[in-house]
Amino acid sequence: MIDLHSHTYYSDGSLSPSELIAMAVESGIEQLAISDHDSIEGLLSLEKMPKELRLIPSVEISASWNKQGLHILGLNIDTQHQGLQAFLKQQQRSRQERAMQIADKLAKAGVTHAIDDVGYLVDSQPMVCRTHIAQLLVEQAYVKNFQEAFKKYLAKGGKAHIKEDWFDLEDVIAIIKSAGGQAVLAHPMRYGLGTNKLKALVEKFKMLGGDGLEICYPNIQPGHKNLLATWAKAYKLCGSQGSDFHSPDKAWIKLGKFAAMPDDVEPVWTRW
Repeated sequence: MIDLHSHTYYSDGSLSPSELIAMAVESGIEQLAISDHDSIEGLLSLEKMPKELRLIPSVEISASWNKQGLHILGLNIDTQHQGLQAFLKQQQRSRQERAMQIADKLAKAGVTHAIDDVGYLVDSQPMVCRTHIAQLLVEQAYVKNFQEAFKKYLAKGGKAHIKEDWFDLEDVIAIIKSAGGQAVLAHPMRYGLGTNKLKALVEKFKMLGGDGLEICYPNIQPGHKNLLATWAKAYKLCGSQGSDFHSPDKAWIKLGKFAAMPDDVEPVWTRW
């Protein structure tokens, strides 16, 4: 039972690190990666490591490749690495600036108090993601659900969409490696790339020093999982797995619940 992708309220999850660890222990998980978006603050908040499971200090960093936004997991990182800490602080500042740019567009689109409400989030939350803003829109009845919030306002083509401005893929892989971690391309099939473009991404990822592909995660089609496994073997990349857990309210995503890793793929956890 190894889950290498989960989130706390230090990014866009709903549980504290200690609550997430307790849930993982109850679920029988033996190794858990807390991998908040562009933040290791949740890991740093823990006064001591749990005895009941092995906690893998990790982070999920937003990156850019050919104008495509990506998520790169940095697994088993050194959270005390000063370069990584500085890098993530810059990412967080970019997120705050983006949130306020979104707020400005929301205000122009007729969302009352958007600047004040998002500004409060920026001042009070460890991290502001688009999901937090989507929640505001739902609570204030501008939309019925998260899907409508993204379609109408936050996603590309929406009234308040702001283009992502992340570090290049090469820089993200380099900072993860410098912090002693393994760089893993998260949920590759969720980017909406065609097979040829996705294969080109995997080739580039390997060339830049990437270590692995996240092969097993919720709702991936068996054919897609097999294709990722084939590429992992062909490019000598490790395989990773994780639930991408955010909240117990999302019953369709549970800690430790995803397809099994193919036997002929080298698991990333053999490297630590």
